[in-house]
Amino acid sequence: MSYELAPISSLRPALSTDSAYTSNEIDFVHNFEVSEFSIQTDATSLGSSTAPLLEPSASRASTSGFSDHFLKPSLHRKKTTWQTYYQGWHVWATVCAVITGAVFIINTILTIWASRKYGVNGGLGTIFKGSCKRSERLSLWLHLAINILSSALLSASNYCMQCLSSPTRGELDKAHRRHIWLDIGVPSVRNIWRISRSRMALWFLLAFSSIPLHLLYNSAVFSALSAREYDIFAVSPGFANGSFFNETAVPADFDNRPCFNGNYSKSAWNSSSSLRSQSSSCSQRRFPHDEMVSFASQAFRDIKNGTRWQRLEKKDCIQQYGTDFVSTRGDVLVVSSFLNDSFSVGWISSSIPTQPSQPESSYGWICSLYPETFPNLADTCVDVNYVLQRADEWKINTSPYYPAESTSYSNYFEQYGEIQVDHCLSQPVEEKCKLQFSLSIMIVVIICNFIKFVCMSVMQHQHRLPPLVTLGDALTSFLDDPDPTTQDSCLASKDHFRKHKWGKDDIKWHPKRSYWFTAASPTRWLVCNLLCLLAIIISGVMLGKGLKNSQLGDTSLGGLWRLGFGAVTGQSLVNLHIQGNSGLLATILIANAPQLILSFLYLTYNSLFTCMLLGKEWSDYAYQRKPLRVTSPIGKQRSTYRLQLPYSYGIPLLVLSGVLHWLVSQSIFLARITAINRHEQEDAAYSVSTCGYSCIAIITVIFLGSLALIFGNLNGFRRYRDGMPLVGSCSAAISAACHRPENDVDAAVLPVKWGAVEGTEKVGHCCFTSLEVTPPVKGQIYKGLSCGGAKRKSK
Repeated sequence: MSYELAPISSLRPALSTDSAYTSNEIDFVHNFEVSEFSIQTDATSLGSSTAPLLEPSASRASTSGFSDHFLKPSLHRKKTTWQTYYQGWHVWATVCAVITGAVFIINTILTIWASRKYGVNGGLGTIFKGSCKRSERLSLWLHLAINILSSALLSASNYCMQCLSSPTRGELDKAHRRHIWLDIGVPSVRNIWRISRSRMALWFLLAFSSIPLHLLYNSAVFSALSAREYDIFAVSPGFANGSFFNETAVPADFDNRPCFNGNYSKSAWNSSSSLRSQSSSCSQRRFPHDEMVSFASQAFRDIKNGTRWQRLEKKDCIQQYGTDFVSTRGDVLVVSSFLNDSFSVGWISSSIPTQPSQPESSYGWICSLYPETFPNLADTCVDVNYVLQRADEWKINTSPYYPAESTSYSNYFEQYGEIQVDHCLSQPVEEKCKLQFSLSIMIVVIICNFIKFVCMSVMQHQHRLPPLVTLGDALTSFLDDPDPTTQDSCLASKDHFRKHKWGKDDIKWHPKRSYWFTAASPTRWLVCNLLCLLAIIISGVMLGKGLKNSQLGDTSLGGLWRLGFGAVTGQSLVNLHIQGNSGLLATILIANAPQLILSFLYLTYNSLFTCMLLGKEWSDYAYQRKPLRVTSPIGKQRSTYRLQLPYSYGIPLLVLSGVLHWLVSQSIFLARITAINRHEQEDAAYSVSTCGYSCIAIITVIFLGSLALIFGNLNGFRRYRDGMPLVGSCSAAISAACHRPENDVDAAVLPVKWGAVEGTEKVGHCCFTSLEVTPPVKGQIYKGLSCGGAKRKSK
């Protein structure tokens, strides 16, 4: 038979009692002891060394002169080539570093390529300019790719952060001597303060480098919508139907007319003279007489020929023009039977897309006769819905829109003042969109990406001591080297240690079927459920406000679907109006704040399922003998899942997270509005950054989020089998169940089962072992007799 002799056995007593040794030194000794140094005998004796799995070997019992703790049969501790080179936490850490490095290379190459190919002006590059439909499709696929890359980064970072926060055996021993337990197998913040400083620093670097990624990555590429300046004219029915137009009747005083800013207070409505004396705060708009005549003549010819002008009924006209940004419509002719054919056409005002001081002014002409739409007596028109509900009797006021010193134009509308609208003639224009990227955002993303890559590489090359990442890792360590601080507490549960009950304790066995939700702490459940509910409620409020937008028109599911996911349209923009390039960052932070919340929700939701499934794996050992599932398997041990979470849960959760991140990016998103004047030139002074929204995407987010919340809580009401105490992720409770019989030295690498082993008539002992066990007896006292391993004295 072959044996493994620990050459440093003399150090073991000192390490157990002398606090001068560091946790890393303890880990080194522990790992050295289980290395595969062996003394091989001939093949005959080796072949005869096999013993029944569940019976103590005669050769073990007959060895004298060696303590079983230092005499370990190595037959079951051989590693295959696959186990040596292709399994273990360091292999997955390498995979994570490779994934992160690949994403870094992709981000860097694409950023350099796009900057050179499309150029950068003011920190922004234009990938595409043209059809909004094509821009929408490109944006959708690019954001899908971005969310795949960000999900890969999130997953890799999550794995490495959990490995870094998982304690080594030395750190666990140090904590247990102080009667402090740590988390095993789950993402944990409480462990951070008990691990080495270098790993703590790496953990915080990985965590903080994720924040800019979530806040900025999805806005690295965004759509820009063109908002047009347009003019409003009042025309007679004869002009509108192409039957009569008198060029000589066009007034001659259109020079230096003010553009409309809608700044009329309720207090002024009782005095027409007060209204007429109001002067506009917006810039002066020149409309020379010859230009006016030319425009009117061309419009009249087009109307007669049935080209360029489209009839809009009153309700449609209000919906199309009652928005801050008009992108698909040009000039509008308001047709009124109040006007006779002797004055066929008159210019009312010019609407500039976004005014810094009066953001509502672009459609103030629609509600100029409705003081109810002007809150606080002095603000601009904010409630076009009020007019929309009274579309059948819609009137507009013409007299306030000219200077008081004007004479002939005053006489032109003086006899009318206010006019009843019959319908509108609108000039449809092609909607122009741009797909842009931000070089500054991509630089920040690349820097954070690089930080993650460096952290993972350092973790892989400099932190070689194996952390106890999974339940199987902890069981292996405690079965090989039982922890004296938890002996004689073999039935202790997580609640036992959470109540700070350390030390010897006689416990009667009373089987209990616990719910799955008891495996996680109430704090985890509370934080996860409250955040989920808060996110769903906020999404519902956003959806309600979005559906009340009068510009949406058709609010049926079909109508919302036709608007699309993440489509920047004039009908679905948030009223932010942040001017120029300086507002870009503020808008990005607003648009991507939900991404950060969603990432935190994924981590808490993931940890909940990890806790519940850890409890299931634990409870199964009372009914089924099976090898331990560890990160670095030897002997008959099994390879763990990527972490503690099984693939059947982990992969769907990761996919769900990626889909939700993408949907959220399409629900509320950065939108740039580029102002276009009537000469088809971009006006940077009136270009703004704002947020767009998609109601159909918000509905999908609410649906999937609600399903995830319900599914998680329903899982919590499943029950574990009642074969053993529930330990959760508590390291002390796990340790207490691992005081094996002294002669079961290979328990960690053989199939094990939890149950009662030999004891006295009155006091029994339960533990994990590869030997025969029986179910504990209800009402029987179980303590720590026949405790396994060399008994160390804790300080």
